[in-house]
Amino acid sequence: MNELKKITVRVPKEHSSFLYFTLESNEGLCFYSTLEGSKIDHFRDVEINIPKDFVEDVQKILDKLSQKFSIDYL
Repeated sequence: MNELKKITVRVPKEHSSFLYFTLESNEGLCFYSTLEGSKIDHFRDVEINIPKDFVEDVQKILDKLSQKFSIDYL
């Protein structure tokens, strides 16, 4: 069984759908879940589970996205 690395990121609410789209368009690299939050929050916390073999690829994607909007690692 392939080991998973779990990371949690916080992104501005208005950019969360682009994060989801980008992760989904790179099918098979990882899977994610939005963590429960308040409707009044201006951010979304997203848990990303990455197979060990794809950690570097997902990190490159997140690094590139962080040039466009804030991504905080929790």
